[in-house]
Amino acid sequence: MKHWIIDIFNVWKRETKLCFRDEAVLIFFLLLPAMYPVLYSLIYNTEVARDIKVVVVDDCRSQLTRQFARELDATPEVAVMDYVSNMQDAQRLIASHDAYGIVYFPRDFSSNIENGLQGHVSLYCDMGVLMRYKQMLSGLTAVQMDLCTKMQSSKTAPLTYQNSAIIESKQVPIINKSTGIASALLPLILVAVIQQSLILGICVLRAGSRERRLRNKGLDPMDVGAGVSASIIGKSLCHIFIYFIPVVYVLFFVPMFFDFPQLGDPLDILLLMLPFMLASSLLGQTLSVFVNDRESTFLVIAFTSLFFVFLSGISYPRYAMSSLWTALGNMVPLTWGGNGYVALMCGGAELSQVATNYKMLWVLSGVYFVSAYCVERFICRPRYRRMAIYASIDPYSPIKEECRRNAVDYRDW
Repeated sequence: MKHWIIDIFNVWKRETKLCFRDEAVLIFFLLLPAMYPVLYSLIYNTEVARDIKVVVVDDCRSQLTRQFARELDATPEVAVMDYVSNMQDAQRLIASHDAYGIVYFPRDFSSNIENGLQGHVSLYCDMGVLMRYKQMLSGLTAVQMDLCTKMQSSKTAPLTYQNSAIIESKQVPIINKSTGIASALLPLILVAVIQQSLILGICVLRAGSRERRLRNKGLDPMDVGAGVSASIIGKSLCHIFIYFIPVVYVLFFVPMFFDFPQLGDPLDILLLMLPFMLASSLLGQTLSVFVNDRESTFLVIAFTSLFFVFLSGISYPRYAMSSLWTALGNMVPLTWGGNGYVALMCGGAELSQVATNYKMLWVLSGVYFVSAYCVERFICRPRYRRMAIYASIDPYSPIKEECRRNAVDYRDW
């Protein structure tokens, strides 16, 4: 047991030294978490779009449609820039980006309403930026509900108080007070940046180890000769140790800089992040088996980044996913860590209220420890032993194998 703990410490010390000596690892472990959250937050810093330009095509030309357009123009979301006579002219304005939406009133709009039928108003949007579509639809819906309320009140005035609605509708945002895109999306993206940057750095470390073996006849001069479990635990402790400051910066200071919701207890958040970082570290050590050189790291991260983000439920609700995608999402630490962080930081929940997320992160840590153990013992270490054996026979065999894999002549290496 004593030797095992010493091996863990030696692996931790060696891994820490490698992290601070490798510029690529420092970029992924420190610079990327420092810059990406700020960059993403600046992009969405507007939160909501205001006074989005729309044009009105009014085939009805009644007092009701003119009132509708005036009230729509008075909303903070929409600005009516012009009236046009037909849809072709309106489409040309959309194509030239002089406007981003078309509000169309059909000829029978007012007559249908006067006869007790439904009146239809159509909204055509430029979907290039989802934020604009959301705001145009919100403004149009608010005006429509307001006009309906006024018309119902006038018809029921003998039975109710004058100018009062039968049922009053009021929107009171509780968590996302600005109802903005950034406050809704960025908290989970912040956690995604932590997971993906950690996996990137771990894959680069694995590639660095392989490069050292290619240069040293199949041997890694930085290897400490620890057992498989000690090696995995030592690496994970190193990653958690290094990531403490980036986690505090990303999850606490970035929301403070950009005024995102900040309702969570810092201790609860840090306790949730502990198994999250452990699970992410072990997942990275598992995925690093696919990395043969530093360039391969970007292929791994390009394949997993969007996949992990989508499975977390940020763009599509998890309850609407099929059982297959839900099960795959359950295997991603971001799913439990990200949604748990959002509940704590944005919803003001306590750790006991996200106990399922917390427990699942520990379960994933156990699962990925087993997978990392199998990868290290049955794939990586036998591969390294073969490299050393071949190098003892032919000192150039590791280089030849690398050249063969890259389809180049080893004499040009």
